[in-house]
This record gives sequence, structure tokens and C-alpha cells, in this order.
Amino acid sequence: MTKNRSLVNETIRQLEKYIEQNELSIGDKLPVEKDLAETFGVGRSTLREAVKILVYSNVLEVKQGSGTFVKNGSIGEFSTADLLRARSMIERQAIVLAARNQTDEALLCLKESLFQRNQLLEVGKFSEYIEADLSFHQQLVAMSDNPFLIKWYNELLPSLKRHLSQQVLRMEEYQDNTSIHNQLYRALLEGQVEEAQALVQKNIYTDEEDEIK
Repeated sequence: MTKNRSLVNETIRQLEKYIEQNELSIGDKLPVEKDLAETFGVGRSTLREAVKILVYSNVLEVKQGSGTFVKNGSIGEFSTADLLRARSMIERQAIVLAARNQTDEALLCLKESLFQRNQLLEVGKFSEYIEADLSFHQQLVAMSDNPFLIKWYNELLPSLKRHLSQQVLRMEEYQDNTSIHNQLYRALLEGQVEEAQALVQKNIYTDEEDEIK
């Protein structure tokens, strides 16, 4: 793990600890960026990265001109199990069609997206990593050329973004599944459909204690 990635990890933990120790409740305002950065002994860019993840995770909310406030940690009016089942159903079907419809151009774009995802994670740019990771999977679904799968997946993206952000918050438990993504790309490239489906499933549930059948 690189120095930058470790520093952002630690800043996220410090922010969560700050909220807990100061008994901040929903709606409470955090100190201004300058003061928080000095309190944690980090640069403002590192603090902003940590705040972004907590915003994506629904823990904090930034109101332009007003400041940063405590929000909550709920994923929405549905369970994580519901979300992951829906994602699994769409991605597992999409990967079959993607393997059938793949083109050199689409595979090149996918490879570039994968490289960007992996690089952003390595250097600790977590907010950009989350966007790149979801873009990679969105491209996989788009390769299915099925308008309904694409539409349904796009509707899941805001919730998937929040879920992935919450997984990143569990840094001590978070599984870096870069190798799974690399294997998934290779399986798709080689037309190994069953292997690709298995890797899709493994990726979706890699941070869950029990796979949801």
C-alpha cells in the first residue's frame, strides 16, 4: 500500500473517530477544512479525499457555502442483499452477451478503464477510484448491447457508489480485488464465459461475510 493511500486511510479513520469522540449527531457541523487538516496533521488535499469518501458513503454532507455536516450511514430504503442480488443478476447475464458481442475497440476501452481503476486505487485517490471502478463495470454491461440491462444497471449506480464507498471505509477488512478485475478482463478477452461469470460473482461478494444466494 502506497504512502498516499495509507494517509487517506488514516484520515478517514480519524474523521470517523472525531465524529464519535465529539458525539456529533445528524445535522451537526464539522470544523472548517483548515482547522480539521491542522487537527489531523494532514494536507487539505488529503482531507478533501477523505471527506469525499464519507460523503459518498452517506456519512457526511457538504453544503456549498455552509460547510460539512454529519448525515447518516444508511444505504437507502432497501437492504444490501437486495442491491447485490440485483447487481449479480444484471452483471452475470451481461457478461455472457459481452463475450459474444465483444469488439477490439470495446476491449481496448475496457483495458484502459481497468488500468485507470487500478492506478487510482494504488495511489489512494479513492473517490476517483470508485468512479473508475463503476465505469469499468458499466462498460461491461454496455458491451451486452441490451438496452434493458444497461438501463437497469444505470439505475443501480448511485446505490452501488454508496455501497462501494462504505466498503472502502472498512479499510482493515476491505479486500483489494484488483486481481479479480484483471482475471475478469482476461476471461472476457479469451471468451471464457463461465469463468467470467464466476469472477463477476466473486467480485460482487468479495467483501461480504456470506455470499447471498
